[in-house]
Amino acid sequence: MLVVAVILALAAAYAARRALAREALVGWLEARGVPASVEFRDFELGAFAARLRLGPERDADVTAELAEVRYGFTGFWSGEPFGVRITSVVLHRPVIKASLKGGKLSLGSLDPVIEELTRRPPRPDVRQPEIRVREGVLRLATDYGPVQARLNAQLADGRLMALEGKVGATALRGRGLSLLTGPGDVKLVTTRDRLDLALNLPVRRVEAKGLSASDAELKASLRAPYPDLDRRRADGEVSARIDLAGRRIVSGGTALQTPRLEVVFGGRLSGALQTLVLRGDAETRLIAKAAEAPGAKARNLDLNLHAHEIKWTRSGGEAVSANLFAEARAAAIDSGETRLSRAVAKFQGPGRLAAGVVGMELEGGLTADGAWTGLGAPRADDPAQTAALKKAFRGFQLEAGQVSLRIKGQDVAVALGAPATMTTNTGGRAILAAHGGPLYAAGQGAFRLNVGGGGLPKAELLVPRYRLTPTGLVATTGLRASGDFGPVEAGTLDTAGELRVAGGATSFVASRCTAVTARRLELGENDIEAIDGKVCPTGAPLLTLAKSGWRLRGQAQGLSARAPFLEARISEAASDLDFRGVGEALTGRALITAARIDDTAVETRFQPVRATGEASTADGGWTGGFIVTDLARRRLGQAQLRHAADGHGGLDFDTGLLAFEEGGLQPVNLSPMATMVASPATGRARFQGQIAWTPETSSSHGTLSVERMDFVSPLGPLSGLTGQVAFNSLIPLTAAPGQSLKAESVATLVPLTDVEARFGLQGEALTVEGAKLAVGGGTLIFEPFTLPFKPGATWTGVVNFKGVQVSDLIEASPFGDRVDLDARLSGRVPFEVTPEGVRVSNGKLAAVQPGRVSIRREALIPVAQEGGAATVEAPGAPPGAAEGMADALNAATAPGQVNAFSEFAYQAMEHLAFDSLDAEVNSLPNGRLGVLLHVKGEHTPPKKQEIRLSIIDLITRRFLNKALPLPSGTKVDLTLDTSLNLDQLLKDFADYQSLRGSQAVQP
Repeated sequence: MLVVAVILALAAAYAARRALAREALVGWLEARGVPASVEFRDFELGAFAARLRLGPERDADVTAELAEVRYGFTGFWSGEPFGVRITSVVLHRPVIKASLKGGKLSLGSLDPVIEELTRRPPRPDVRQPEIRVREGVLRLATDYGPVQARLNAQLADGRLMALEGKVGATALRGRGLSLLTGPGDVKLVTTRDRLDLALNLPVRRVEAKGLSASDAELKASLRAPYPDLDRRRADGEVSARIDLAGRRIVSGGTALQTPRLEVVFGGRLSGALQTLVLRGDAETRLIAKAAEAPGAKARNLDLNLHAHEIKWTRSGGEAVSANLFAEARAAAIDSGETRLSRAVAKFQGPGRLAAGVVGMELEGGLTADGAWTGLGAPRADDPAQTAALKKAFRGFQLEAGQVSLRIKGQDVAVALGAPATMTTNTGGRAILAAHGGPLYAAGQGAFRLNVGGGGLPKAELLVPRYRLTPTGLVATTGLRASGDFGPVEAGTLDTAGELRVAGGATSFVASRCTAVTARRLELGENDIEAIDGKVCPTGAPLLTLAKSGWRLRGQAQGLSARAPFLEARISEAASDLDFRGVGEALTGRALITAARIDDTAVETRFQPVRATGEASTADGGWTGGFIVTDLARRRLGQAQLRHAADGHGGLDFDTGLLAFEEGGLQPVNLSPMATMVASPATGRARFQGQIAWTPETSSSHGTLSVERMDFVSPLGPLSGLTGQVAFNSLIPLTAAPGQSLKAESVATLVPLTDVEARFGLQGEALTVEGAKLAVGGGTLIFEPFTLPFKPGATWTGVVNFKGVQVSDLIEASPFGDRVDLDARLSGRVPFEVTPEGVRVSNGKLAAVQPGRVSIRREALIPVAQEGGAATVEAPGAPPGAAEGMADALNAATAPGQVNAFSEFAYQAMEHLAFDSLDAEVNSLPNGRLGVLLHVKGEHTPPKKQEIRLSIIDLITRRFLNKALPLPSGTKVDLTLDTSLNLDQLLKDFADYQSLRGSQAVQP
């Protein structure tokens, strides 16, 4: 239009001068508000040359150093009105100033003239002039900066026959655009009815609305029919090609390294311009050495799109349709700890774009090999379950063979014709399937996922419904999982609830309590076993995930677990949980409102207790404080937990000074080991202990301090027990030799005073280094012995008598009303305690000083009934008296009979002062204790006795049937072999002590 305006202006000037002189060119332009200047250089018939300026003198819109115009005249001879017709125009070095701002092109002051001429298009029956532009310059001002191009062009009969433009290096910036290009060029050539267009534009850098590229080059070519403007049609073959290559292109967060795009089209254009139809085929290929997206990287990316039977039409509005075949390949895709290799996706089906609405119905699938290394590299010390998981995820194959994709405008639907599977090299499978409908449609969907086999944990995830929201996603979920999960061995999880994703955060609101179990939680030397419990919602989301980290909130209920390294079991536990995590950092606390702790050691160390308190974590470690009570809620002490990030930690506990009182706390409430401390017990004691651990080992120790205790022991009431026991291990319970406990007294059959025992604990037994008991003015000393804790186990020992006066012992015995013994004994008695009773072997006792023995005749049961024998030596007695006395002790006298020798025997035993006494003690069958007693002394009745016999009595031996007194001073050398039922005696004593309040214990 600009060239036409110039031509008309020149023609008008010529006409004004040569013909009608109606109006000067300058006047015509100025009348339309266009300042102008024309300087004619040559003016001859049929041609002229001039210098031209249009627009303000100092800021012209168009200038031409030389405009060469050829023209001819019209008139009646040509059947036209008289006038001038321009036949050709050549503009040399024209400079055109224009602007393109806000999407509108402007040539400044020439805009009104161009608008006027546009309303009067040229007549179709009149040939248009040929116009050439040589070495022209276009200076275009835009919203982003100036653009300058050099142009050479040729128009003939209104058709652009040739165009060659060169654009200089350009820098544009503003409104979200930054563009830096190198020199580019565009060429257009029209041959007959076809045009060829080629474009080459280097792009050094571009950034615009999420797109950036660097060191790219755009090449485009087009061969197409030149539109027939007279007939308003376009018919002919069309071919086009676009090539784009660069060093790096980034779009929407996806970066392509060394990408290359190729688009090739071949087809045919036909029809009127208003109903134009384009048919053909197109091939598009995008390859890139690498691609990076948030959280993923791909290598050797190759995307192909084949569009066949393309049909584009303007009839009824622009629309395009085609049959599509898309294929995407990648040599490798890495996302975090997941790698896919040989990934291939193929889809095909019809596609359509009409009225701005895209529609597609594609069918296809995808395959890939993969590996996941989220559990770390294999290690020789991996548990079997972890090793199996690592092996399973080391290689797998993905396959989704029947995937359908439906797109209509903003509506997208994805469905599975058959389940998609992931199969590991070890035989494990993950199966994704539809659940009553498409995976996704109209902003919602459903699916189920099953996992199991080949070393994978078993899991069933059901999502019966999920829906997209303006800010994210909401899904109803149910999950059941079982198997090994990292340090969790044979774990199970059963939960259900609502999953919400919004604003970059994910939250899970449980609809019920989540059940959790595990056979083992592997923590090195500090494993936890038999975990069972549930975590219940509290109103807040159970789990929240966000960029700032994650948060777990809930209430643990009915939690139970076993801690073998503590030899303890926790049950009935309840706790309020609130934990947060950012990366590997964990913080939070567990407020423990209830927990029961039971001892699981072979020999129970403590009675069940309850604990409450709080445990918190920060900087990779744990701390906690707990209050411990018995089941009756009586406070027993407190415990402090510490566990550092390096795996070192410990549990310290202190009972404080516990007070035992009648009707209140008793030692048996603390430990079964205190069963020998019968209730009621009074006094005070304290226990302090520690359990420590490292990643490799654990240790423990503790101290029992008895300030004073009074209680009923198996031997009788015990007073003033004091001492301290240092345990060098609590798991198992051991104490080094040298521990000592002392008691002021034990009120047994005879009072025991200054009782002291030195001992140690080793494994399954109590090692007594020695024990001393002051009794009867002497001492009972136990040699070292080992007392096993196992009920019914056999053990042995030796008790030494050191000058023990046994008179009180005999007096307190069941036969104290029939026997008196004033004897101070020393000796050694080995014994063995078996399930059948106490057995004595080769015990020897002897009196250390003279004494007295008095056995009433009713106590002397005939030896024939009890088993045993007696011998008597009686110097000074009548002949045969000694033998008769022995016989009397070994046989019963018939009722109503009087035997002199029986009388002598009974009298001798009733009042016997001995000079020496010794005894051998051995166990006999059936639980009897055999005593072989040897006594030497004389008969010492309270009043002097003598025998007076006549000669007749001696001759006739009638005195043998008379009761005669045994003479005072009669020497007695007595060996008495007798026995007693020791088992029955000990049982009777135990029963007696039990009635007094002491617990029954092994004798």
